[in-house]
This record gives sequence, C-alpha cells and structure tokens, in this order.
Amino acid sequence: MIDDIAGDPNQIVTGGFASVGRYAVIGHPVEQSLSPELHTAWFRAAQLPGDYSKVDISPEDLIHRAPSLPFEFAGINITMPHKQTILGFVDRVDSNAESAGAANILYRDEKSAWTAGNTDGVGFLQALQEATGEPTTGKDVVILGAGGAARAIGAALATTGLASLVFINRNLEKARTVSAAVGGTAVAELEPDVLQGLEVSVDLLVNTLPPAANLQLAALDIDPLPGHAIVTDINYQQAHPTLLRRADSAGLLTLDGRGMFLWQAAISFQCWTGVEPDMALGRSVL
Repeated sequence: MIDDIAGDPNQIVTGGFASVGRYAVIGHPVEQSLSPELHTAWFRAAQLPGDYSKVDISPEDLIHRAPSLPFEFAGINITMPHKQTILGFVDRVDSNAESAGAANILYRDEKSAWTAGNTDGVGFLQALQEATGEPTTGKDVVILGAGGAARAIGAALATTGLASLVFINRNLEKARTVSAAVGGTAVAELEPDVLQGLEVSVDLLVNTLPPAANLQLAALDIDPLPGHAIVTDINYQQAHPTLLRRADSAGLLTLDGRGMFLWQAAISFQCWTGVEPDMALGRSVL
C-alpha cells in the first residue's frame, strides 16, 4: 500500500518499527472516533498484539502530556484540536506534515526519531481514485474550508497537476493563508452565491467544513455545478451530510468521508507495523 505511492511527495517513510505495542488516537473530544474499532480489527486479523485506545487530552493538558507520549505509545493518530500544536512536540516533521501544516500521525522513522506525519492528503487521493478511477490532472477543484484537513488535501491535490485550486471559507484571511501555502489559484468567502462568481467551472468540490457549518452549506447554491462535477464531504460520521444530500438530488456523483478515513487509517497502520491491512475488513467495520 505504501509501496503503491512510492515516489509521491506525500509518501510516509516507514522504518519497520513498532509492530507490537500501544497505539492511540488523541484529541478533544475523541469519544466519537471509530479509529479504535478499525485498528483493533486489523491488529486481530494480522495476529498482532497491538492495543489501540482513545485518549482525551484537552488543549490545556497537551503541553504537559506531549513529552511523555513517545514513552507511552508506539504510534499515535492525532485529531482535532491538536493537529497543528503537536508539531512542536516531536523530533521531526516529515514532508507530508510540513506541506499540510498539521499532523494526524506520530511514528518512529528509520532513525527512530519521533516524527509527525500526515496521511489525510494521500488518504483522500486514494479514496477519490478508488471511487472514480479518474486522475485529477487538469481539473478545476474547489475546497470548502481552510483548516488542517483542507490544507492537507489541497497540498496533495496540488501535486497532481490541477488546472485551478480555489479555497472558499467563512474566514477569508484563513483561506488566503492556506491557498498561499499550497499554491492555490484563488480564494473566496463562503456566501450562498459564491459558486456563481467563480471564473472557472468546478470539476471537484470538496467540503472540509465541520457539521457546524451545515446551515451555510444548506444555503449554498449548487446549481452552477456542471453535470460531471464530483462532490465530496470528508465528514465520515454524518449519515447524510447536507451538501451530499443536495448534490445527490441534483444527480451529481457524490463521495462521503468513509473512504478517506479508511485509507488514511490504513496508511497509518502499515507505517507503524509494516503490515498491509485488510481493506475489506476495514470497510465492514465502517
């Protein structure tokens, strides 16, 4: 699986460390995470005695807890709100996490350095390729949001030779910052008619905004989207995300966040253990 993206600037270096041990997802909150169920299933299927848990760490407590994490765990997944902050508590930030400006995985590299990485961008590309079978080269892409996931996905997409990459966000300044970091071509403020004002068509629309933005997504006019447009939402825990439900009704191809979640987790698992996980088993868990 990691071999399949060899040569990709988003590739994670695996040093073959920590095939057994304790693993966790840390964030605040984390009770909603499906990572433990997924990784536990993979550990059992691979007959590895790994233990994967949820660890709720508040932002205030992270500064005290972070130094001990390398001694407590062989590998960690990072979720909100620690994806950016954790970069200050590692030995090394790999090229993935550097491009994304955030980390969603901690692992030991080939020199045993405690390293921050990011599998979100690669996970998104893998899920998109699996679902559509089409490359993104030459496509016009719009990303809704300007957080860590938006930047990671944007950075990964930017390596594929897009025609354009537009960031639309509620906070325009954040959109400018993320766009500049990954080589975006334009930014816009999230308004109901924002898609009408774009100078390009939209081949791929990616929503990275949280469920708290559902009211604004419900008001977004998607009529300007062409019939061939693909609409994705990376939120994997909503049964019927607002944007996807509306895109489905318009007859557009849609993709929810389960594929991205599965692939980013699979790449994490292989990075830690050197074992390629059973993807069919993973899909059955989700």
